[in-house]
Amino acid sequence: MGENKKKKKEIDKILEEKEDDLEPFDVALELYYRSIKGEKTASRAHTLFKSLLEEDPSNTEVMAYLGAVKMMLARDEVDLREKGKYANEGLKMMDLAVLKDPSNPLLRMLRANVAINLPENRFRRTQTAIEDFEYMISVHSENPSAIPSSLLIDVMKGLVKAYERVNKLDMARTYAEKVKEKDPDYQLPALKNSDQNKGKTVDITSLPSTNPTLVEYYKQAVHGDEVALYHALNELNAIQKLKHENPIIQAYRAHCLAMKVANQATGYVELFMTAIKTSQTLDQLVSEYPELYEIRMIRALQSYRLPEFFFFRTSTAARDFQYLATQYEKDYRIFSVSQYEEILLLLGKSLVTLNMVEEAVESWKKLLQLSTESSTKKEAKELVDAFTSEDFHVSTTSDVKELYEKGKIIHRFGVLGNKKAAMQSAEIWELATKANPTCAIAKFYHAASLTLLGKFYEDPNDLFSQTIKGLKKLASALPKNNIELIDLYIKRAYIEFRLPDSFFHNNDKIIEDFEMICALYREHEGEIKLSKHKYLKILADLGTVYERKHFIHKAKEVWEILKKEDEEMIYQIFLQMKGVK
Repeated sequence: MGENKKKKKEIDKILEEKEDDLEPFDVALELYYRSIKGEKTASRAHTLFKSLLEEDPSNTEVMAYLGAVKMMLARDEVDLREKGKYANEGLKMMDLAVLKDPSNPLLRMLRANVAINLPENRFRRTQTAIEDFEYMISVHSENPSAIPSSLLIDVMKGLVKAYERVNKLDMARTYAEKVKEKDPDYQLPALKNSDQNKGKTVDITSLPSTNPTLVEYYKQAVHGDEVALYHALNELNAIQKLKHENPIIQAYRAHCLAMKVANQATGYVELFMTAIKTSQTLDQLVSEYPELYEIRMIRALQSYRLPEFFFFRTSTAARDFQYLATQYEKDYRIFSVSQYEEILLLLGKSLVTLNMVEEAVESWKKLLQLSTESSTKKEAKELVDAFTSEDFHVSTTSDVKELYEKGKIIHRFGVLGNKKAAMQSAEIWELATKANPTCAIAKFYHAASLTLLGKFYEDPNDLFSQTIKGLKKLASALPKNNIELIDLYIKRAYIEFRLPDSFFHNNDKIIEDFEMICALYREHEGEIKLSKHKYLKILADLGTVYERKHFIHKAKEVWEILKKEDEEMIYQIFLQMKGVK
């Protein structure tokens, strides 16, 4: 014990004396490895790595080490809130590094070593460790000199531990024997017999591939179709009655039930807890059945749609989308081309959320190279334009028509996720409002741009503050009952409609706009720029907002009007589902 303390003091002295001569990265690295051994050096290592990343944001090795150090801070932290925050940030940062540079063995090894030491019941990261360790094995297979023998042994020991943890004992035994061949002193673990610990089997007769109706309903439900969600849950209930449930069905059901909760008038606590529970269920299913691509897709879609500032799940979505894209490129039979297109599209969107714009554009360009013609490709083309178009320069001296046209284009780019465009849109429309202080169009787009800026803040307090600031201006931006502004009324209503009322308390504003739009349509039918189909959609959504407020009688009144107006019976099933027959 005395020798260890003496050695520690010697190292401290060397660092203090030579820190000016050593590279900051080397000092940070030394502090990191000392923190692994239990010393309280993680905080200083974190400061150094954070500073290094600020100087060179593209350095993936610094990024990965910063993530690993955050995990050390999480280990040492007493406060549970701070502990969770550091852990989420650390895992996200290591995921980002690997997403940016997936062929870098150092990054894969670093993440694998962190993942294998995390409690599986809390983090569900053993499968990540397996994939990273297996990658190291594949690198060694292609080039034996690329991985030192001692490191290869560590990799195989990691795989023994990981496969044993997920009950894949044959794989654990195989790697244990390989370690024994290279290290005769290695003690083989006492693994149970395989026939006593076989992994769970899947009843392939009930896989969703044999139930395309469920898959289609699920896809529509993910995009917000409440009727499709209703049908998807009915399909799942029917499968359950036949006792054909399997892990893929469990995954579909978990996500569908979570979407149902999100559609109902619930408080933010229930929404938050449902999202966490669903994430944990899907993580467990992926861990138990990593080869089932459908479960990966469901987890990716669920993770992608969760607010990043609360849940830190976008890197999980990106990892899954990237994994699925890679697997498809190895075997085109695992799912359809249209699914591959959607994966590339959403991978790019996930990467944008993670500030990986160049990688996102690469994903969309890969999609555009496909020979198909689809709405997905059209969206990808719009996204590429939004993130690669040249900067627009406008000023108060610009022609008003040009100013407005460019301002609308840039605002659209911001809506598509371009942070720079969103900031520039706010500046442009501020100029427009100063030049034309009574112009409703300029005031609307300025307020909408300010509201949009909120989505780009990482701190929840800043996000809510900015969004609420924009919503306040949005509420007073437009005069009432002007049929020339019908498009802006609709835009405003749906900006608010997509925001959770649990946080922003905007249902009354939405009702006011929807009611005004419907009244203008009925009063000026034939001369107003509002199609019958869009009017019917607004009636359906107006009833939904009343339902969220528990004004069921008002919801039924609106839906009765919808029933009379819906001559083509487009909303027949929706109305039946709502009890209007």
